[in-house]
Amino acid sequence: MKRAAVVAVGLIVVVALAWSVGAPAPTVLNAAVGSNVNHVPSFVGVEKGIFLKHGIDMKLKLLNTGQEMSKALQAGEVEIIGSAYSNFPIAVERGMAAKGVVGLTGDRTSKYSDQAVAVITRKASGITKVENLAGKRVGLAVGGTGDEYLGVLLQKKGIPRDKVQILNVPPGNTLSALQGGSVDAVATWEPFGSLVEMKVPDAVVVSRGGGHIGYFINMGVRNDLIDKRPEVVERYVIGMAEATWYTRKQLDEAAEISTRWVPGLEVAVARKALGNMTFDARITAHTIAAWDENVRVLVEQKKLRAPLPWQQGVEPRFIEKVMKSHPQFFQ
Repeated sequence: MKRAAVVAVGLIVVVALAWSVGAPAPTVLNAAVGSNVNHVPSFVGVEKGIFLKHGIDMKLKLLNTGQEMSKALQAGEVEIIGSAYSNFPIAVERGMAAKGVVGLTGDRTSKYSDQAVAVITRKASGITKVENLAGKRVGLAVGGTGDEYLGVLLQKKGIPRDKVQILNVPPGNTLSALQGGSVDAVATWEPFGSLVEMKVPDAVVVSRGGGHIGYFINMGVRNDLIDKRPEVVERYVIGMAEATWYTRKQLDEAAEISTRWVPGLEVAVARKALGNMTFDARITAHTIAAWDENVRVLVEQKKLRAPLPWQQGVEPRFIEKVMKSHPQFFQ
């Protein structure tokens, strides 16, 4: 409560200063973001007053999965969501009217970027490689990035998915599920992978990254906002570009900030997790190619009915403009 009060007072001061020079009232935007370190730039942007500086009063709604974010947008609770390629195309196919307008996570110089995803077990399980997962229980958020990642690993090793017992484990329960023995391994993203590595004494990383999938998250905005208020979307994109830039420059501070947003997250875990993250606001030819690659995988995994063109889920014109107008945020 004390932290919230301090932040609120700081924001009120900034707003008061803006009003003192005759600036218009900031536009309120609501964003559903993950309760994890993928969304540290959004936390940083709010706490450091970056969004407010660009005329956006950002309200964050923390949720556990991309599926929950999509439901929040479709219910009209938010205008913006994190759009991971592992689940965003599925939501668009099912009628969600939104497009990614600015990058968040993932190495934008390649169509494969998955260092933030891992399959982890305990030494006692006897699992030392992906092939050993056959007949074992793996905990993951069904339909999430860990699910997609595991599916690709199994496919590359020629292991049918039905040979592995998949248990739906919310990200926040990953550690307790592995510690308690209800699963033999977990497939998850950060900070939960780093949390397991640091808190389970006999943790064994079966696979981390490896260039198997393009784990990219853009921030998606409702289509009606893109069409009717493009100037607001542009200011939001500028704010996100600056927030990702600040996060890259100040990783230790960003780690500390994240602990005030992600329940139970310790600074040491946050720092380790951020070491596996890449924050980049750009949308490049590589990330467009990654959309098509992810869609192909999702069709193969029978999560999508048919290929979905990237134009239905990505709108790069805003970030392309901001890259020219604010080059300092892309160093």
